[in-house]
Amino acid sequence: MSIASEITRREFLKCAGALVVAFGLPVELKAQTAPVAKPSGGPLPPNQLDSWLIVHKDGRVTVMTGKVELGTGVSTSLRQIVADELDCPFEKIMWIQGDTANTVDQAPTFGSQTIKRGGSQLRQAAAEAKATLVSLAATRLGASVENLTVAQGIVSVRDAIKKQVSYADLLGGNSFGTEVTGKIKPKNPGTYTVIGKPVPRVDIPARATGEHIYVQNFRLPGMFHGRVVRPSAVGAKLVSVHESSIRDVPGLVKVVVKGNFVGVVCEREEQAIRAAREIRVTWQDPKALPAMSELYEALRKIPSTDKSAANSGDVDAALAGSARTFKATSMHRSAHLAA
Repeated sequence: MSIASEITRREFLKCAGALVVAFGLPVELKAQTAPVAKPSGGPLPPNQLDSWLIVHKDGRVTVMTGKVELGTGVSTSLRQIVADELDCPFEKIMWIQGDTANTVDQAPTFGSQTIKRGGSQLRQAAAEAKATLVSLAATRLGASVENLTVAQGIVSVRDAIKKQVSYADLLGGNSFGTEVTGKIKPKNPGTYTVIGKPVPRVDIPARATGEHIYVQNFRLPGMFHGRVVRPSAVGAKLVSVHESSIRDVPGLVKVVVKGNFVGVVCEREEQAIRAAREIRVTWQDPKALPAMSELYEALRKIPSTDKSAANSGDVDAALAGSARTFKATSMHRSAHLAA
């Protein structure tokens, strides 16, 4: 076993001179430029401040996140959140996203929840990181926390502005070694200087130049390619799969059958495409969908189960005593509105 394979994340960070504050945010593989050591037991617990951000010796800050950039610009907006809360220059913020060996699991990226959920976690982590750094600066500079100010990643004494120290110098390659308490209050939105301001999206240049690696272009040594075999119609039931029909397709690895699902796995993409096209599958077609001209009536005839979300007051009495009532009809039922 090599020495490199035995090093732990914490040992690596001490050697690399970086502070890690991570909140399980995902990373674009091409952009994983920050040095990250694969820990022996996975990422640090989410309650550890060292699980969310990395402050490097050169003043850069790497955001660690379990959320990923899917084209909505979160790689820019999450950096804005951290830059504002840390009082650090936006251009010095980088990020590692979706690195399952090193970032906290923040659940999937879906439903436009990244800023609401992941952003709030990073904001809290950055606020606690800043509070810790300012406390360290107070000791280093011999001043009270109340008499310190922070700008551009530099902590200064208010009445002696030349007495200052940078975030990177404060840590000296050490980690926080503390928990996220949730007791530190983030900034008042009225004091934001980066959030809400127009910032060029950091993911656009690579997409415009073709440097960005999309999922369909991603390659790993020894990886296989798969294709789904589509049924003959919506709701069709699988009867049989004739695997012998594609035995001559080169690179065929496996035919996967599970319930009504059929798929093929091959060594190369074009082989998988051919196998999915040529494999003989027998389907039992379902009843045909109604004609579009009959769709309204067909939907009205579908059985339904009515459930009350809430039941309070006397609807009939309220309608009877209203000045005016309105009647509307939907596909499922009619409704009365009182005014």
